[in-house]
Amino acid sequence: MRKIYLIFILILTFNYSQTDSRIKEFEKILGERQTKALNLLVSDFEKNLDTLYPDLSTDKAYKKYLTDIIADSTTDWEKFKFQSDKTNSEFHQSGLWDDIYIKDSDTLIKRYWDMRESAGMLSNELFVSGTLSLEPDFNNYFHKRIVVVEYSF
Repeated sequence: MRKIYLIFILILTFNYSQTDSRIKEFEKILGERQTKALNLLVSDFEKNLDTLYPDLSTDKAYKKYLTDIIADSTTDWEKFKFQSDKTNSEFHQSGLWDDIYIKDSDTLIKRYWDMRESAGMLSNELFVSGTLSLEPDFNNYFHKRIVVVEYSF
């Protein structure tokens, strides 16, 4: 069994806003190589969103992806795979898959961490319903990364 630690503890000092200084601080603490790996994951994920939902904005495409992944009518699971071989390799070699640090910042991040801490790995249905009920902003640097990391394991 893969040893996966999602510690989501660094953003406790961050507020809801995603100012450049907060992003820079997060990336500094996370580490250069891990930040590069996380950014590659987000890039691959959003390229897949563009392929799946070319007519939707990024924010709406994230929401559509989440609802599609739990839809009873979904049978083509391959379309949800988004990591290139290069990104997957960097994701594991960088150690990002082992540790991701985020601390408190907004309701979505706090509730996500509380749920992960109490339930462990979340089912798609639980993750999606919990995330969408908090009305995420997928233009938000941190909200994007929560979704991408959740579907990277």
